[in-house]
Amino acid sequence: MAEQPSNPHDAFARHILGRTVNAASELRAVLPEHIVQRANWNTLRLLPGSYVSPQLRSRYSDLPFSVELDGDDAIIYVLIEHQSSSDHLMPLRLMEYMVNIWTRYVDAYPKTRTLPIVVPVVIHASPRGHRWAAPTELSQLFAASVPLLDSLGDVVPRMRFILDDMASVDLAELQKRPLTPAVRVMLFLQRHASGRTDLGITMMPLVPDLSAMAESPDGDRDLQAVVTYIMTVGETDPSDFDPLIERLEPRAKEVIVTTGEMLRAEGEAKGEANLLIRLLGRKFGELSESTIRQVRAASPGELHRWADQILTASTIEDTLA
Repeated sequence: MAEQPSNPHDAFARHILGRTVNAASELRAVLPEHIVQRANWNTLRLLPGSYVSPQLRSRYSDLPFSVELDGDDAIIYVLIEHQSSSDHLMPLRLMEYMVNIWTRYVDAYPKTRTLPIVVPVVIHASPRGHRWAAPTELSQLFAASVPLLDSLGDVVPRMRFILDDMASVDLAELQKRPLTPAVRVMLFLQRHASGRTDLGITMMPLVPDLSAMAESPDGDRDLQAVVTYIMTVGETDPSDFDPLIERLEPRAKEVIVTTGEMLRAEGEAKGEANLLIRLLGRKFGELSESTIRQVRAASPGELHRWADQILTASTIEDTLA
């Protein structure tokens, strides 16, 4: 069973790159041309599962894709790093994941005598804009001089991964890439959204992409994901988005405004539910799990009524009647 996203960065990346048309546009932009030319992009498929441990989900997202390279089955393993600093041991981490991929492959095909090629790709989306400053090749981790490594040749593994360092790519360069609008917006936000108070301004050049997203088959869901991500990790006042929203095409404007209003209402209801749970606990003592679930699932009208009733009720049952 596929692992469920455990943080907003993971959820947003998976939502966008989990569709092959989006993943292909990013991979074609970052992979070396000789790999791009050998790949049959019509065969690109997202594979189920994740190789990142639950403890590291706040730092990494991974998406393994199958694809044919010169007619042979291969895997492109995409790892997205969300932390600000570079992982010095990233080549070792990737090697571990690649071995796990091969092990899982052998378990699935116990009679196989061959293994699929695995092409590792790392997307570094530092929210603080720190450029990648760590090894990109396994051999760079070895405690050995360059002459010694050269003399050993292919006796020691050198495994190099493809790095797409978002901190080294400004918006103008990102706009030159032949990406789908959804991927361009996702990459920009993964790099810039966290903690920003000026997204209404910095996102202005993305108005054409946001409008184009609304016209795609998954446009509504993609725009909802954009708004959800911004409201979860960003700190821009909602009113500061008004000039940007006014420049959008009608469909994009409608989806973004409606989603924003819905999320704000959900946030207010969650806050009211948490407050009522605290008041119930202080008045009646420790609450049962069923009572907490009942309050969290309540409608805004029920929460308002119960908040009034707690002032005079003598039992929890009377309060939640």
